[in-house]
Amino acid sequence: MFSILQYPDFITSYQFLNSSIYNGMITIFSDCEITYRGRASSIASLAPRLIIIKPDGSLIVHENVKREPLNWQPPGTKIIIIQDPLTIIGVRKNPKEELRIRLHKIYYITSAQVKDGKFKLEGDEIDLVNAVIKNPALIENGLKILQREYRTPYGIVDLFGEDINGIKVVMEFKRRKASLQAVSQLYRYIIYCNKQFGKCRGILVAPEITDNARNLLNQLNLEFKQIKLNYVDQFVP
Repeated sequence: MFSILQYPDFITSYQFLNSSIYNGMITIFSDCEITYRGRASSIASLAPRLIIIKPDGSLIVHENVKREPLNWQPPGTKIIIIQDPLTIIGVRKNPKEELRIRLHKIYYITSAQVKDGKFKLEGDEIDLVNAVIKNPALIENGLKILQREYRTPYGIVDLFGEDINGIKVVMEFKRRKASLQAVSQLYRYIIYCNKQFGKCRGILVAPEITDNARNLLNQLNLEFKQIKLNYVDQFVP
């Protein structure tokens, strides 16, 4: 069910990581340096950090403070392990991104078989977003999540994805009844994303929507998906 290496050398670590990638959730506590190249670029100097690699390709790096990770790559990222120097690389083609983590002193590595279970969703907007990331079929079958918090000049798109036909999908979430303002915000995102990616779909996700907002949504060829915050209960494959 799980394996632990304490203070492993680089050769042992390389062999362990290569045999464990995509077979379980891996956690690494190590001194590391990080470089990111993609929509922007960043460099994180040598420091101890927690690295998480999930079987779906998610790659997450945490420091000592804040809930948000220092760096992350979403599900579907290709994970590559290089032996000399020992480096973890997360690569995406669309958008083109590379996260490179060079390991120095390694304190421990673990690999575990973590299973998904039944969950009940109650609470805030972020909980609804998390639920859809975990199971995109809550929106529609075949939907693939490409990025969380996609930045545009008009604000941050909650979720950016792609439908079964390869059309990009822009999703705006509201925890209460969606209003005209929510529709207008989504439409601004769509105008920008249409220029970047070609014709996109816009979906407003909320427990309810006002009549005026629904009318405007229809006029703008946008979509509404009702998901109630007080109860979402299902098995996630």
